[in-house]
Amino acid sequence: MIADIDAGIATVTIHQPERKNALTKPMWAELSRMIVDLGARDDLRCVVIRGGAGAGFGAGADIHEFVRERRGFNKARDYGLLHAEALQNIQSCIHPVIAAIDGVCVGASMVLAAACDFRIAADDARFMMPPMKLGATLGYPELQILLDVLGRATLMEVLFEGQMFDASRALHIGLISQVVPVDEFDAEIANVSNRIARGAPISQRMHKKMINRLTEGGSISAREFDEAYLAFDSDDFEEGYSAFLEKRKPVFQGR
Repeated sequence: MIADIDAGIATVTIHQPERKNALTKPMWAELSRMIVDLGARDDLRCVVIRGGAGAGFGAGADIHEFVRERRGFNKARDYGLLHAEALQNIQSCIHPVIAAIDGVCVGASMVLAAACDFRIAADDARFMMPPMKLGATLGYPELQILLDVLGRATLMEVLFEGQMFDASRALHIGLISQVVPVDEFDAEIANVSNRIARGAPISQRMHKKMINRLTEGGSISAREFDEAYLAFDSDDFEEGYSAFLEKRKPVFQGR
């Protein structure tokens, strides 16, 4: 796992090219810690998760460690809890998180992508959920993430058929928000992440927090309701308003 930070944008690169960037148990733990560390940094504005070395976004959980790490109830449950923790850390990270998907994106890697705030794919991306071919099951946390993104009927289809599908189909079912020609992919990821990074951090972080809260369901407390308007007391709001009137680009500080 590699983290590179430039101009307020953190790029987390999954790197195991000999296994098509499949994720091992130690890699899940490392990713979980890395996201927590990045979420604690006030100087960041956006996080991008992608595969490295031209090996695709990821071939899922590394099947070569299944016997050692996942055979039997106890091992499978321990693995699932670690997996769920990493996914939860991505969803609760204060910064917007983008999944930049090229090549293969299957199984646990597809769940990882779905845990991100949104997904952009190159036109060579291919997706699949293969548990039915392995006699395995997803846990409730993974299923909830996919259910939130795909809806019940589409999730049933993707899980029960276990078929590979392309970026066009992924766009149609709402798994991804954009398909980009592969030769324009890196440039578009840079464009999107830079647009996010130029936004007011308080606005971006509060909107993510509020959307997550609405997704959880239940009534919104009076404190939560009022919290939505605290941004109007911020320096960022004063800067954004002044910049609009002065017809200049705002420079936000996250305060």
